[in-house]
Formats: sequence, structure tokens, C-alpha cells
Amino acid sequence: MAKTFYIPKTWDLPGAIRKRLGESVGKQRLMQEEGHLLLLLHQVPTAEDDAIRNPMVVWRNLAGEWKSAPVGGGLTGLEAHVATYRTAILQLDEEVESAKTARQYFDVMRRMYPLQRSTRSLLQVLQTTREALPEDTRIINLRDEGVELERGIELVVADAKSGMEFSLAEAASQQALAADAANHEARRLNRLAAFFFPLATLVAVFGMNPPDSVWRNPGFWAVLGAGVLLGFFVHALVASGPRKGS
Repeated sequence: MAKTFYIPKTWDLPGAIRKRLGESVGKQRLMQEEGHLLLLLHQVPTAEDDAIRNPMVVWRNLAGEWKSAPVGGGLTGLEAHVATYRTAILQLDEEVESAKTARQYFDVMRRMYPLQRSTRSLLQVLQTTREALPEDTRIINLRDEGVELERGIELVVADAKSGMEFSLAEAASQQALAADAANHEARRLNRLAAFFFPLATLVAVFGMNPPDSVWRNPGFWAVLGAGVLLGFFVHALVASGPRKGS
């Protein structure tokens, strides 16, 4: 028989249940044998222990007495266990409300999906227990709270997805605007370069001669004027280049 460290040694479970237990708690489920009920549950999961589930077990014996571990109190312990899910969902909801960037939404979603799966399984166990004990009011209330928890985590998931999509769309829009601004500045620089290129070429040519001889050269000012006019002409050619949609 497997070692079931998560079952207290003092619990007198029937053999029909013990032989179905494994070394780990496994999936969340209800075992019902010989009038005994054993709820195998998971504590609130986190993104860090997504592959590991910490157990929470609740047992109802033939006398109708409830026991629970590791949180004691029987049905009160089960109610406290369900309350931890409610607290975790409310905390995630607050984090979704305060998230602004895609990274923040991603961090929330890493913890959100394990909690969503565990909440669904918890509701299934509570519903099965409700069917096994149709007259137990506290079980009925716990089942109803499980329904509310599932609805709550579904709303958090929907809000997180919408927020992530909006954040990504907004970031893409900002990148497009930044790229457009960069292209506009590049066009301005190209026009300035086009205007000064002929003149810079002429200056480079004249720079090979002594300054005094350049100033005394009768054609200097004519060449300078021609360079400026040529700059305007090249600038006009660049400015009138192909445009979007042409």
C-alpha cells in the first residue's frame, strides 16, 4: 500500500479507500466507500509550484463527524479552505485592475491559470459532495460559493486577456507613431544633406588652395552662388520624391 503522508495516521479510513490512495494527492476528487466520504483537495496553487499540489483532505466518517488536515476543524476547515480561494481570486482581480503594461498582465496570468484550473476542480468536488449529502445545508452553501468562485475567476481571466490585448495594441500604436516620427526626421535630414551637398563639394575643392588665393579668385562668388542654386535644385528633387500611396 502506498505511503499517504497527507492522511493523518489517526484517521480510521476503510481499506476500500486506502487502497485507492497514491503517494501524492493526485487530482481533486471525492472518494465514497462504505458510508465514508474523503475529499482530496488542493491548496491554492501558485505559478512557482504549478507542477506540485499541496494537499487538503477532509473526511466524514460513518458517525457524520468531519475531520480535516492540514487545517483542522472539519467542515469549518473546509470553509476556511474555500475562503483561501476567494482571497486569492480577489487579490488577482486587484492586480489586474492595477496592471498597466503587458509584462504586468503576464505576471498576473502566470498565477491566474493554475488558480482557474484548481477552482474548477474544487467546484466539481463540492458539487459531487452536495449530491452525496443533499440535506447538508453547509455543503450546499459551500457548493454555491464554489459556483461564485468559478464565476469570479472567469471574470478575472476575461479582464486580464482584454487588458493584455489592449496593452499590446497600445504598444504597437506607440511604436508605429515613433517610427513615423523617426522617418519624418530622417526625411528632414536628407533634405538638409541634399541642400548642402553641392556646396560642401565645392568648398572641399576650394579648400585645397590657400585661402588668400580663393578670396581673390574672380569666379569664387559665382561658383558659390551656383553651389547654392544647385543645392536648392537637389533639395527640390529630394522633396518631390515618391510619397505614400503614389
